[in-house]
Amino acid sequence: MYDILIIGGGTAGMTCAITAAQQGARVGVVEKSDHIGGALHWSGGHMSAGGTRRQKEKGIADSVEKHYKDILNITDRTGDLDLIRMAVEEAPHTIDWLDDLGFEFAPECPRIIYGHIPYTEARTHYGVDKAMSIYKVIKPLWDDQVQEGNIELFLNHTLVGLEKIDGRYTTALTDSGRDKVKFQGRHIVMTTGGYGSNPAFFDRKHPGVPLMSSAYPTAMGDGHAVVENAGGAFKYGEFHIPSLGGVELTPGRCNFNTAWANVLTSVYRSPKEIYVNESGRRFMREDEMNADTRERLVAEKSDYKFWAIFDESAIMEKEENGNYNPIMLGETLESIKAESKNENYIWSAPTLEALALKTGLPIENLKSTVLRFNNMTLAQKDEDYGRAYLNNTIEKPPFYALLIHASVLVTFGGMHVDKELQVLDESGKVMEGLYGAGEFLGLGATSGKAFCSGMAITPALSFGRILGKRLASS
Repeated sequence: MYDILIIGGGTAGMTCAITAAQQGARVGVVEKSDHIGGALHWSGGHMSAGGTRRQKEKGIADSVEKHYKDILNITDRTGDLDLIRMAVEEAPHTIDWLDDLGFEFAPECPRIIYGHIPYTEARTHYGVDKAMSIYKVIKPLWDDQVQEGNIELFLNHTLVGLEKIDGRYTTALTDSGRDKVKFQGRHIVMTTGGYGSNPAFFDRKHPGVPLMSSAYPTAMGDGHAVVENAGGAFKYGEFHIPSLGGVELTPGRCNFNTAWANVLTSVYRSPKEIYVNESGRRFMREDEMNADTRERLVAEKSDYKFWAIFDESAIMEKEENGNYNPIMLGETLESIKAESKNENYIWSAPTLEALALKTGLPIENLKSTVLRFNNMTLAQKDEDYGRAYLNNTIEKPPFYALLIHASVLVTFGGMHVDKELQVLDESGKVMEGLYGAGEFLGLGATSGKAFCSGMAITPALSFGRILGKRLASS
């Protein structure tokens, strides 16, 4: 029997295992994939903390209290306030720990991120290689503990059940694809991630909400399903809100790192296009700066998607600094034009009528919408939505249509835990021996009903370390 059995070798699972093993605990880690690291191989790696050494070096006066207050304001005091408090108190220690390990910060960090509701201070930190910068500095610690025999890793094992002995959860039942295997631990820590890549599970938790997933492929909700089956309480699903910008690369999936539309906010790019719904009508102010407002406007639509309509003049226009800033992140004008010929997620046509036929948008509605917008642009007054940026009419062919989805990067629902990170059942009673961290808790626990920059990865790292330290000494 292991001192600590960890189910999931991702962000929280790795730090939990490392911390516990460094204190002499015998740790078993069960991972469903063929490698460790989980979403660290996928994520943008944004972390947030108030009062870090890095901030002080940059002359930024911040604190835990300021961070906590910002989160309360952004989320309207939703989420688990005990967990949020614990997360922000531990956050600067976690960032400084990474700093001590040689974490390579992106030179512009810490900074204020406008892709979510912005903090009042520059407290978002990330690495030059996104979340892989985290992986690179903690993997040697992991390897050391594996080499010393303190961590034993089992890959390609999917959790299928839990068992109790004398009223305490001590046994995990897994399926290796060849046979069923049991693992035992005095403490079991669930760090199995989210459920954004499991359409069936997602639909049960969010009926009627379309799933266009950009979540890590192994985020299948295995841990949630097993713990729920054992009586665990699922919370915060009602806080679900999507991220804007996904384009469908394969059926039902998009990828933030491969192709993404720059529509999170107008802070980073002034809109040269209009947004229309499936009826070919505008539905929002395209230069709205607040990311949360934009996300909720799209989430009000039953299909969770919209079209960006623009012309050749818009695609060729430069910003004030003389640089192009295409609507697709990381793309060039040439690659966007080439992709429009593939007609996968962006289309082009010599006329609006032809564009409407290709996309299925109502021809007359699209034409009248564009004409009305052009007239309002010439008059420099948007009478419909109050858009201020009115520099572009849509008149010069070819015309373009980009299909943009509200996508699921992370899942807000998760299993309920107390302030000791012990999993709770439907009656609020502790499920003895069972603990949770990371996206297993759901983003709603630490970020409430809105995206708060850095409040996914930082709590995952922090809670993993907290549990590793606490359980190793118990």
